Amino acid sequence: MLKDRDQKGKALQYCISKRWFPQMEVDVHPPHAVGKRAVLMTDLDLLASIPDDFSGFRQVVIDCKTLSRESPVNRSLWLRGLLDRMNADYGVCILKKSSIEADHKLVATRLGVVLLAEDEFDIYASAMSPLYSSTTAHTANIDAWEHFFAIKDKYPALGSAIQFGRSSYWMQNEAGETCRKTVASLYEIRAELDPDKPEHLALVADIAALFGRTTALLAAYLFRAYLHPRNQHELEEAVKVLLYGGRDAYEYRNQLYRLLKEKAGTEAGSEDLALPEWGRFVQLLRQLLDAPTEASRAPLILREIGFARLLGSDNFSFAKTLCKESPQAGRFAVLILSYLQKAAKLPADFSTHLEKTLLSLLGN
Repeated sequence: MLKDRDQKGKALQYCISKRWFPQMEVDVHPPHAVGKRAVLMTDLDLLASIPDDFSGFRQVVIDCKTLSRESPVNRSLWLRGLLDRMNADYGVCILKKSSIEADHKLVATRLGVVLLAEDEFDIYASAMSPLYSSTTAHTANIDAWEHFFAIKDKYPALGSAIQFGRSSYWMQNEAGETCRKTVASLYEIRAELDPDKPEHLALVADIAALFGRTTALLAAYLFRAYLHPRNQHELEEAVKVLLYGGRDAYEYRNQLYRLLKEKAGTEAGSEDLALPEWGRFVQLLRQLLDAPTEASRAPLILREIGFARLLGSDNFSFAKTLCKESPQAGRFAVLILSYLQKAAKLPADFSTHLEKTLLSLLGN
């Protein structure tokens, strides 16, 4: 059971009411580990991705703390370091206190941290989000998050994908690397997935949501750099460089890739290094470039329908609301699912179940 449930539940409700994309219980690891075993630095309660016109997303960390004797300013100093590690812009710290000294709040504010006593959070959230009290969503249900994290206990073979979403995905600094690893994480468990199991549907939808977040970041970068590339070749070259960390890095990896293929004696020795279903991926990004700001709203739609499936619910009212607010984001969600299903070689029924739901929300 998650700790600090009341605080986390309110923080989650606030994020969803703002249409932010939340990730709970993120395990934070060193950026450049030297040990053979992954070492946990700390964990954060809630990491929220905020759609942004320029960067695709900005990030905010919300910290829920039950220890009443800890100094508020000390907690804000700790959170400041965590913001730097996560490349986050701001932090919100909810403390189990009846009041916080003004000087502590002032210092925290200068550090980019909002310090709030537990009974102040509702006031803050209601003032910042008119929909705070009225939003009802599966992604705002803390029980659904517990159920989702428990998938690894029921299906141990899926544990790597759950952990990827809770940690590895968020530890990457480059969207290109995150994109490649997200596709790989789904491909690695493809043989274990059954579209008739609600937990499996939820996991695929969740990985698709993470992938949608990454493609939104890529689209935002490409749009700023190229607006709309003049032709297919220009777009493909730009995407390859972005995915593999620069022209030199791509050429080096591509040379190794060709050599390995040739040594294996396959006919693919002349093929270039690229994501699976490369043509579909480039086409996906081209379509996202038509409305890059709407692309950042697709991940929450995908996660919402996944959590509905997880809970066995036929209530897709919040997902429908999101699709009405941004029909383009709903269409992008369909395209993202379609690409991943083919790239990871998933059974076609995954596409049927999840895409059918999305198309029904767009059609009404």
